[in-house]
Amino acid sequence: MSILDSLQSAFSGLGSKKDSFVGIDIGSSAIKVVQLKKEKGRILLDTYGEVALGPYQKEDGVAGELTNLEIEPLTKAIKNLLSQANVTATNALISISSATSLIFILKVPQISQRELSGVIQNEARKYIPVPLTEVSLDYWMIPKNESYSDDHSGSSKDSTIDVLVAAVRNEVVTRYNTVSKSLSFNDIQYEIETFSALRGSLKHELSPVMIIDLGASGTRMSIVEHGVVRKFRAISRGSAYISSSLQKSFEIPFKEAEAMKREIGLDKSATNSEAYNVIEVGTEYIFSELKNVIFDFEKEYKKPISKIILTGGGALLKNIQPTIEARFNINTVHANPFSKALSPEFLEDVLRQAGPEFAVATGLALQGLE
Repeated sequence: MSILDSLQSAFSGLGSKKDSFVGIDIGSSAIKVVQLKKEKGRILLDTYGEVALGPYQKEDGVAGELTNLEIEPLTKAIKNLLSQANVTATNALISISSATSLIFILKVPQISQRELSGVIQNEARKYIPVPLTEVSLDYWMIPKNESYSDDHSGSSKDSTIDVLVAAVRNEVVTRYNTVSKSLSFNDIQYEIETFSALRGSLKHELSPVMIIDLGASGTRMSIVEHGVVRKFRAISRGSAYISSSLQKSFEIPFKEAEAMKREIGLDKSATNSEAYNVIEVGTEYIFSELKNVIFDFEKEYKKPISKIILTGGGALLKNIQPTIEARFNINTVHANPFSKALSPEFLEDVLRQAGPEFAVATGLALQGLE
């Protein structure tokens, strides 16, 4: 499935395009917004902002903490952020968390379009742990001209097709609809955050690229070639896990643990070697999964990964970029989503540094303008 295509049904489904659009990225520890507008064929950055959700969960809540907000405080947090960021767009696209959705690739026989839906429904049951009546299901065939021939598998006959399947629980869609009704927008659509992150991070890369979205509650890994998702894996280990590990190891408040994580990161020269070791152990599982995903792709497609792009708040962990680059011997960079829009020159450095955290929100806003 090409990430340049519009997502449909519960994931997206934009009608006529608007001149101004705001992307609202609802994460597990923070909400980010990016408002873009199109003027004379150019995309301009109007405004952006972020709010931590910890204080909305409890009185002594702090930034970086994982939350599971009820509808009322979640709506309040969104409204406050929209006001503080001076968002004026009347059209929005909201991210659906990968933690509440499921993405996988199926190989199915070459059959008619009429038969395909039934086959996918049957195959999807193997991956979805709840009855299909409880989810909104959508799928996209990878176009033949974008799909590999079976040369890489040694078969001379192309007898299967790849289908990207996405599923979101109906209760999640209902929850988002309830929140949306309380917001003053003319039009609101949804998209799974993984696709938004890809749109906000990729440029025109032709060789295989891996996007690693290091969120607070989990990490998403996607391998994309020619805008087509080839591999996807999500794990429930994110940057908040590292903060929690430091909190327990040193018996300190979460706020101090979060500051310690940001200060030390993966800096081997840090004077607090014990804290460094805790952080290193916390990232080891993520790196192990990265290795598996890269190995699986290169084994199946006989092509190397040309670049790794880091997104999400966890991408700002000190020294994570050079650590990944050295470990996997692959060119590794931070996402720079704000480069896709014109902005004041004096903000260039600030926007570049903040970029990885705003890849999803930017990707959402771009979808509205495409």
